[in-house]
Amino acid sequence: MAQMFPQLVLLEISDTGLRGQAVRDDQPGPVNLTAPLPAMTCRDGMPLEKESLGDLLGDLLLSERQLDAFVLAVLPFEASHWVVLVRPFSEPPDDPIEALRLLDPPLNLPVSLSEAYIDLQPLPGHPDQMLLVASPKRLVDAWIDVFRLAGVKLDRLAPAQGCLMAAIGSELLDSDDNELVALLMPSEYDCLLWLFHRGAPVFERSLPEAGDELIDDLLRCLSFYHRQEPGLRALRLLQTQTLDNQRQLEQRVGVTAEIVAGSPYGSLLLRGLALRER
Repeated sequence: MAQMFPQLVLLEISDTGLRGQAVRDDQPGPVNLTAPLPAMTCRDGMPLEKESLGDLLGDLLLSERQLDAFVLAVLPFEASHWVVLVRPFSEPPDDPIEALRLLDPPLNLPVSLSEAYIDLQPLPGHPDQMLLVASPKRLVDAWIDVFRLAGVKLDRLAPAQGCLMAAIGSELLDSDDNELVALLMPSEYDCLLWLFHRGAPVFERSLPEAGDELIDDLLRCLSFYHRQEPGLRALRLLQTQTLDNQRQLEQRVGVTAEIVAGSPYGSLLLRGLALRER
């Protein structure tokens, strides 16, 4: 019976910590798989101390009696690079990823397709476009080693960008052509900004974690993209959580923010990871 209905664990990896939860009968449990990572064990998404990370991960799952679970994990944002791709084939090939490697179009990514694992997914409302996410093979293989050292059954490593798109796909479908959608994702050390237009990601940048510097940088980014698309007439602001200076932020930007939470999942990325696996 355990083989027919295996226990699943969703796990989000960052340079500073692990966060996750068990899923049983498609219902997520409490976020009780949490552990900070010591400094310099992971940098820019790359595990630097594989044995230490493996021991930590194994102990974490063992403490919650999840060592036999199948793990679905989402990599840090820094581990992957993305680009919006117009479908290069008139007819869908049997293996689109391998066909894309052979075509090797100029994508201006910091990693070549031959040296990367590739994730492709259609963009909401745009059947002719896809989000391509490339993760260096050496980085992904290093995380596979970490899970192997932990004695964990790794089922999938997913890029954060793909999980994010899965998590907010419905919000993006609701946006108008003349509307720019901004998403703020505050974390312990910074605040990640994503801009979307017509359901597709168009810009990504790390902003200061809070204060006037965050607002100033956000306004500069919005002004920059408006110069690229002067026809934009509306802004929609999404946030994964409120900020200490939330009222000031909304006053200066001129819109009221909408909170897009991952609940009942532990984060927006864990929610997207779960949606991708259905």
